Formats: sequence, C-alpha cells, structure tokens
Amino acid sequence: MKNKFWIFITIALFVSACQQADYFEDLDPETGSFVEDDPNSNDTDNDHSSNDHDHGNDGEAVLTTYRINGDNIDKIKDHSIAPKYQIFQQDYAKHLAMWELVTRLLPYEFRGRLVEFEVFHGENELLGYVAPINDGDLSRWKFALAIDAANNLEQIDFKDFFTYVVIHEYGHVLTLNEGEIKTDYSNCNTFETQEGCPTTNSFIYQNFQIGWADIYEEFQQLNEGELHGFYEKYRERFSSDYAATNPGEDVAEVFAFFITTEEAPRGNTIADQKIKAMYNRPYLVDLRNKIRQDPTVRALKAGSWLQNPLRKQFKIGKHQHLGT
Repeated sequence: MKNKFWIFITIALFVSACQQADYFEDLDPETGSFVEDDPNSNDTDNDHSSNDHDHGNDGEAVLTTYRINGDNIDKIKDHSIAPKYQIFQQDYAKHLAMWELVTRLLPYEFRGRLVEFEVFHGENELLGYVAPINDGDLSRWKFALAIDAANNLEQIDFKDFFTYVVIHEYGHVLTLNEGEIKTDYSNCNTFETQEGCPTTNSFIYQNFQIGWADIYEEFQQLNEGELHGFYEKYRERFSSDYAATNPGEDVAEVFAFFITTEEAPRGNTIADQKIKAMYNRPYLVDLRNKIRQDPTVRALKAGSWLQNPLRKQFKIGKHQHLGT
C-alpha cells in the first residue's frame, strides 16, 4: 500500500476559476507510458458527470495530477470529480501558481525526489499530503496541495500558513526517503514506521532517540481520543500539539520550526534539542540557508503561523497513514 501523510485544518473556502482548453498528456495506467489526450475520446477519466469520482480516504477530491519536469509541470490527467469541483479543476492558472510557490520556496537541487504534483480540494479540512509513487520505493514521491487552502500565492512569507504546509510536507520527503529508511523490516534495530526501518544515522531515528524512545511504548497504547492528553503530559518534548501525533509528524514539525525560526533555540527542552540537532546536519543547514537567503522569500516574524486563528481548529490526531 502507498502511504500518505495528511495534515488537517478547517479553512475558509473561496472560489476562483480560469478556463483553459489545452490538451495535455495522459498516463496509460496499464503501461505507465504517456499518451496524448484525445478530445473526441469517451474516456471516463475525464467524464465529470460520472458517479465514479476520485476521492481520498477522508473525503477530499483529487482534481488534477501533474508530472514534475524540473521547474515545470505537465498534466497527466484530470480526475473524475463531482460537478461542484469543476471550477477548481479548471483553474489551471492557480494550479501553476501553487507549483510555482513550491519551486520558489524549495531549491531545485532538493526537489529531485518529487515526481508528481497533485492538486486536490481539501473539503475545508485537508491541506496537503505526500506519498511514495510506488510501494517499496522511497526515492519517488507525490506532492499534493489543497487548492482551497492556497490563499496567498503572490508572496512567500513565513507568517503564512500555506507556506508552512509546503515546508511541513517536504519535511516528510526529506526524512522518509530511501537514504533514511530501509523498506526491509528484517533485522530492524531502530523502530518501525509504515515505510520501513529507519537507519541508525537517519534524522528521524535521532529525533526518536531524543524525544520518543522512553515514551514510545506508552504512545502505542493510546487511542485517538487520548492524543491530546499525551501532548499535554509531554508538552516540553514537542514543538506543537500536532507533533505529538506520531514520530513522523514530529520530525516534519521539527523541520518546519528549523526552517522558519530565525535562529537556533536557546532553551534546553527536549523540543529545543530536536531543533538544535538539525543544525548538526550540514545538508540541512545548507537547505535552510538557501531557503532563507532567497530574496523572494520573506522571512518575517518566523513561526508566526502558530498564531494563525485557523490553526486553533487543527484536528490533532487526524493524521493517518492511509493506502490508496
């Protein structure tokens, strides 16, 4: 099963539309090769009146999938959707603007593992997710963002919550790729994730040792309704309440704080130690510097997305590893 990393929040809905009649490439699901769309075809994949709509596991509507080609994207397919989503699916200009924000925020040389870009409607709850393209291959990833969450695309600002979403989701790819995780569970002497076994020198395992090793057994016994109490009990270990959802979300939150905070924390809580540990990884410091030194990125009041009123409606515990 492919695993997705979900991030939820209730957001205000807005509508924008832009018609575009260009025909793009489509992907043959049998051969995996790209074929030209036929405007006269009766292909039900593009039949928006069909009842067989493409929805994810929590109700979000997948709109359009693109193949990533460097800084550019080429459309693979428009998915079958309910009529109410057509205005969002047809807003190709906004799809492109969303991807351009990703390319401006994340340096080119750090995007090599991103193979597909997916635009979906999050139903006022889901902001983004990432998932391996194929089972057992953590070198190629899908990067998905919600069009109904993309309110500010003109300017990258660390105060903006959507910017945080991009950074957080990329944190999953950075810490769960083939260099960090072995998909073979045999002889695993660290701990097991749904993707496999973290290597001993992986950052997710280092993060686990700093803040999870002694409480992980307790965490594994919790049900969803007990997660908030778990966070309150161990608050000084986590950068945010969402970080207490599981070790995978924690390391993505640590990465988001590492990027958006102006300097290393000066305290010595376990949450601080996790962020400080990223400064000991030269490739992470290089990535941080390239993002923050980019003149198109406004690094103002870093981390102020935490005060965003929308975040108070964050559904802690709703992150799941779900198959597609």
